[in-house]
Amino acid sequence: MNGRRCRICGNETGNEIIIARERQLGLGDVFEYIECSNCKCIQLKDIPSNMDKYYPPEYYAFDEPRFPSKLNRFNFFLKKSLINHYMGYFNPPGFLLSFIFDHPFPWIRKREINFNSKILDIGTGAGRKLLSLQRSGFRNLTGIDPYISSDLIYEKGLKILKKDISEIDDKYDFITLHHSFEHMPDPQHVIKHLSRLLNPEGVIVIRIPVGDCHAWHKYREFWVGLDAPRHFFLHTAKSIEILLSGTDLKTDEIVFDSGPLQFIRSEKYMRGLTMSAPDDIFTLEELKRYRDESEMLNRSKQGDMACFFIKKKSEPNN
Repeated sequence: MNGRRCRICGNETGNEIIIARERQLGLGDVFEYIECSNCKCIQLKDIPSNMDKYYPPEYYAFDEPRFPSKLNRFNFFLKKSLINHYMGYFNPPGFLLSFIFDHPFPWIRKREINFNSKILDIGTGAGRKLLSLQRSGFRNLTGIDPYISSDLIYEKGLKILKKDISEIDDKYDFITLHHSFEHMPDPQHVIKHLSRLLNPEGVIVIRIPVGDCHAWHKYREFWVGLDAPRHFFLHTAKSIEILLSGTDLKTDEIVFDSGPLQFIRSEKYMRGLTMSAPDDIFTLEELKRYRDESEMLNRSKQGDMACFFIKKKSEPNN
């Protein structure tokens, strides 16, 4: 088999090898990535048999979630009202609050879910996203992550289970993968099970760093989104479509949601620093320019992160 064959679309010609190093932790280990000339997916050529070294106990996704304080009833009412408005439901207090506060969860679109919807978060780590949803009024929440040390049981019935997606049998209205899909070695396997778990009118949200973006072309092996070797696949709109073809799923919308970290952290890597190096090496003017450029890139669909909204295909009328 061609050592440069794309594992998404099968293309074997014109694919480029990129030499990358582990930079987040400062280990410097060397890895080879393949950029497919057809679907533009960037993929780790050989996935290490043991990834424990690259996910130490202090890895940020495993940090115990902490919030400033427990919301009192009034603040809980205000936050729930705001979210109810942004979810597209009539709520006068939420409408007024929207003039002051942005959507806390911009990946929740209008009229798709409510506070009783059955929600599954995949690759949830210690469950920060789900705990934040719970603090905002959502009631029916489950998380799974095969890499946590054991099941986590929080108050009010929130469970984070040490399970793979293939071990889940229930159906869900809303399934989220917040920057976890790129860490999964078999995306076809994941897509197959996402289709199985999604209710007919449900929505899947996959938030990932994306290849073939401005930051990738600017920084190449220093691009923070590469995150060797933890990111196995850096997908594109085309590679996601290929994964969905042959299933009953389709992309409903793609929203680019990158921020200035695509520049800040990539610049650190270019200077031989780790991700945790302080940001004070940048001037206020530079930081503003990075923010402004990130917004412009999102509008032009060249940001380095995107949110894929995926739904079931409509069945043809009989």
